[in-house]
Amino acid sequence: MLQTMHFIVAGGDARLDYTAEVLRERGYTVTRTKADAGEDYADAHLLILPVPLSRDGVHVQSGCAQTPLRIHALADKLPSDAQVFCGMPKDAAEPFFRRGVRLYDYAAREEFAVRNAAPTAEGVAQILLQTLPITIRGARILITGYGRTARACARLLSAMGAHVTIAARRCSALAFADTDGYRSLYLRELPRFMHEMDAVVNTVPATVLTRDVLEAMRRDCPILEIASAPYGTDMGEARRLGVRVQIAPSLPGKVAPKTAGTILADTVLNILKEGNE
Repeated sequence: MLQTMHFIVAGGDARLDYTAEVLRERGYTVTRTKADAGEDYADAHLLILPVPLSRDGVHVQSGCAQTPLRIHALADKLPSDAQVFCGMPKDAAEPFFRRGVRLYDYAAREEFAVRNAAPTAEGVAQILLQTLPITIRGARILITGYGRTARACARLLSAMGAHVTIAARRCSALAFADTDGYRSLYLRELPRFMHEMDAVVNTVPATVLTRDVLEAMRRDCPILEIASAPYGTDMGEARRLGVRVQIAPSLPGKVAPKTAGTILADTVLNILKEGNE
């Protein structure tokens, strides 16, 4: 049944190019589009969109559209029985719900998050290698949070010789970090220890790197933000204090687009298979 389905893959970047390629290799019919305003989506019963769906909350994310496609315009073009797959739709999802279109969020899927943790960690290591004036081996690196992505980052950076510290709010997260062999701190303790750090990797999408934390940092200690907006750094205070913050969204699609595209294709097929069981 699934093999007869026609997927339309719209917008995005190289990750979605590989998603389309993987689906074709598995025997599906696939149309790749740019998510341009002039395109027709009247027959888009299975529509695969980017991660995240939108950067500005208005247009479908696309690196090659001449005239970016507005999300509400796309929703109006879709058939009422369409199934739409995208990442982190947030407020931009409303036009689809208004049309009664079924919308699935990749990021809400456990297998998607778990498998994307590895390429994200590799992207973090790559950026730190390019950013730090010292080697990762011996560097003192703070990771805030201890979810799936933070764990993958901690494993990789520790294997490269970094001295990893985990800071989290919950006792359970710190217990896991301690059991895994990392130094662990409560977030409220950070101001006492920030002067030791050579780099910070934030994975928490809420402000945890507050003014008192930033004031305690050395100015040569960069912050790498891999959390989703609103991020974990008080950006205004960081600018005032001259703290370097690099926002690095969607690392899997930039670092390993073929791997990321395969993960995305697998996630879509898993959703469809579960719906047919």
